[in-house]
Amino acid sequence: MHADRNPATNGSGRRDTSQSRFFCNTPRKVSLLFGVLAFAALVIGGGFAEISSNGAPTSLETAIVRWIIVGSLVIGVIFYIIGGRMQAQRQGGGR
Repeated sequence: MHADRNPATNGSGRRDTSQSRFFCNTPRKVSLLFGVLAFAALVIGGGFAEISSNGAPTSLETAIVRWIIVGSLVIGVIFYIIGGRMQAQRQGGGR
């Protein structure tokens, strides 16, 4: 037996993610994914300004990026709330 292993992992090498805010259940993982998508759209939208010939993105590019960001954030918040309610029910709480 190795002294450097954490006994809570039982030798599996995986961390316990049940106490994590985002990795505790699938809806919370999905919310994190949509948050990353919103951030990526923000970065890509900024890139449109850099590659445009006149220094400003077109109105279509702006609208597409805006709706991707807003939609991703709305879907992410919905899944975050669903995941929180699932976690509360699993722990015996709930409203």
